[in-house]
Amino acid sequence: MKRTYVQIIAITIFTLFMAYALNTFLIPHSVLTGGIAGIAIIINNYIPINSGWIILIINIPLLILGYFHLGKKFMFLTIYSVLVLSVSMRLIPIQAFNDDILLSSVFGGVIYGTCIGANIRFGGSAGGVDILSLILAKKKDVSVGYTITCMNFGIVLISALVFGPDTTLYTLFAIFASGKAVDTVHTNHTKLTVTIVTEKWKELSEALIQLHPRGITMTNAEGVYSHNKKKVLTTVITKYELTETKEAIQKNAPDAFVHITKAIEVIGKFKRD
Repeated sequence: MKRTYVQIIAITIFTLFMAYALNTFLIPHSVLTGGIAGIAIIINNYIPINSGWIILIINIPLLILGYFHLGKKFMFLTIYSVLVLSVSMRLIPIQAFNDDILLSSVFGGVIYGTCIGANIRFGGSAGGVDILSLILAKKKDVSVGYTITCMNFGIVLISALVFGPDTTLYTLFAIFASGKAVDTVHTNHTKLTVTIVTEKWKELSEALIQLHPRGITMTNAEGVYSHNKKKVLTTVITKYELTETKEAIQKNAPDAFVHITKAIEVIGKFKRD
């Protein structure tokens, strides 16, 4: 329950910053971030409806889809984030923070993407293409930021027709900055191979199994110098799980030799969510 409260507080803060980035950096210059927010900005250009309400309406079918693929708690936090975004976009005045459209595009994209990545990291999302990207990432093990960027190219084409080529170029800056920011914060797609050589293999393996739903391979080993019998434990984890894994090693086998490398690709049974 305590973790849920922390998640709600964090998602509230980052969603407010997301709304601020939209209403002060991007919307005043007709620069899109892609996704549902980008579609809302395009619709708002023709229909005088606040972008926040448009985001809420378009998100409804996507939220239903996410409920079946990403779980109840994720969807609860996502719906909460969408509501906070919709209301805050209506309350925060649409006023340009800076007259420089290039700076606004880059900084707006970075703030927006950072908030998306943070919301995902705390167990929710901003809805829209975030939901589709997370479903694909869960099935295909691709980065969320890369998937969001690819999906947004269609919106960029529409932007070119609506706002002209000049604004579209700035939109590309915003989308690229946003996608990079998402992947910088949301690193769950990054896999790490952890190799542990220890004599206290029993205590450590039990602790790691309790900590994460990851398989562990154990092989026999012997120190060349000491000739002490040891075990080599090998497991693959996500970057999110690294800190807790190192803490478990330090607690249960402080004298263990640990080698951590980045896994280029993982094939086979690996729990991706």
